[in-house]
Amino acid sequence: MSTEYMINRCLESINRAYRFEFHVVDMREKDLNLLSVLSDRELEHLDTLKIEKNRIQWVSGRYSVKSALFKYKQDRGVMMDLSCIDVLKNDDSSPYIVQYPDLYVSITHSYPYCIGLVSDNKIGIDLERTSGQKESLIKHFYTLEEQQYLDVFKGKDDYWKQAMILWTRKEAISKLFKLGMRMSFNRLCTLKDTVEKDNYSICLKSFICGEFALSVAAAY
Repeated sequence: MSTEYMINRCLESINRAYRFEFHVVDMREKDLNLLSVLSDRELEHLDTLKIEKNRIQWVSGRYSVKSALFKYKQDRGVMMDLSCIDVLKNDDSSPYIVQYPDLYVSITHSYPYCIGLVSDNKIGIDLERTSGQKESLIKHFYTLEEQQYLDVFKGKDDYWKQAMILWTRKEAISKLFKLGMRMSFNRLCTLKDTVEKDNYSICLKSFICGEFALSVAAAY
């Protein structure tokens, strides 16, 4: 069973309940369709990106969001030319759809995968590898309660899987609120599947997909 298949199955299991559409892109695939959906404004921005990795991530992010938007609109009986849609960045670097400012958008990249989400509700998604991480991440960004929880898994195969589930939950919440690294990660405990923050109840759902941890945060 491929990792991409697992990611799709996991997101399919919750997208109706959490009210979002999504699309997964494998950035290793050189698909010309990725460029075909870019608008003139997006193509102009692409020309400013000189590093190949940044170009691939940026194009994949636009393609994944537009594909999710296509599914969202198709469910409502609306068809569209995706090359006429602009997915740009706000001043806080969060993505948004110019033509549909009331929709919420979230993008995550963890090579080789890119996922785009579109929803009526505040939403955030994060995907991270469960290997190659450093203990300093836990020391600086996890609450004391989370660190104590992880102590039980030290020396076990599941240690970094559990650690990265908590990290992806934090990242998904930071994207939901468009805070990025400005959020106080070490003050936000994500051990429970529901978190209260800024007068919102945030539902959290997490998965292990092969070598990746995946979390979605949805506010109600």
